[in-house]
Amino acid sequence: MPIRTLDAAAAPEKPVRSCARPLIIAHRGAAADAPENTLLAFDLALDRGAEGIEFDVHLSSDDVPVVIHDPRLDRTTSGCGRVRDRKSTALRRLDAGTWFNRRYPSKARAQNTGLKVPLLREALAWARERNCRVFVEIKEGGDVYPGIEAKVLDEIARVGIAPLCTVISFNFPTLERCRNLDRSLRLGIIFSRPVHALAQARAISAASLHPHWIFSSPRFVRHTHRAGLEVVVWGIDRLEPLRKQIASGVDALITEHPARAADLRSRMSKSVTDQLRARGPTPDPPIG
Repeated sequence: MPIRTLDAAAAPEKPVRSCARPLIIAHRGAAADAPENTLLAFDLALDRGAEGIEFDVHLSSDDVPVVIHDPRLDRTTSGCGRVRDRKSTALRRLDAGTWFNRRYPSKARAQNTGLKVPLLREALAWARERNCRVFVEIKEGGDVYPGIEAKVLDEIARVGIAPLCTVISFNFPTLERCRNLDRSLRLGIIFSRPVHALAQARAISAASLHPHWIFSSPRFVRHTHRAGLEVVVWGIDRLEPLRKQIASGVDALITEHPARAADLRSRMSKSVTDQLRARGPTPDPPIG
């Protein structure tokens, strides 16, 4: 299967957001400044320079995919207990934003109160309307949530966002099941240590590798690119690691601070442009 780049994969009717490199993907939205995995955090991310978002999916007790990071509700909602033990209608009644105001009083905002846990279809429709890229992380595979892969892929097809969408997971069997269900969907393997990642990517015709930034060196990037895969790093928010990863040629950065990453990318791009201008035009080669 040929590997499609992030640019080539995104081919909806209207123009896609900026395709500067590396792409800036907001981790659970602009999660450093708004309640994670909410539509408000997604909106803020795009306002601050992100070209896409990454979010997490679990299943409700009535088998509806919902956007939340933890398997439990306690940390980021007004509820408690497991996501899996609540129906989607009950999950939608929870407050998914007030916790942020309590935990981060200096960033508290009135509009955080009463935010909802998004359904997957709602988050996908949001991304399709804005023509931004979306990375859907399946947190637990079919061994925990039987049938979750098919349900996620059904929602992607129903919303019509496949050209902008990449399904990612730490769980390789989950990605295998996704590939068996859809031969054309973009898949990405997340990992902390790059053991067997390239071989696994080839086995499922993945489009991208998603290492923690600590394990993404210039050599790793070159090697992965030669294999026809893209490199999307995560867990990266501090300036110096951001600078090194941008310089190494990664294809995308997943960060909770999209404004910081966008500003640094712009400054580094300007610096390169200024250096090229200072050197003057490259002379044409001699004829003959």
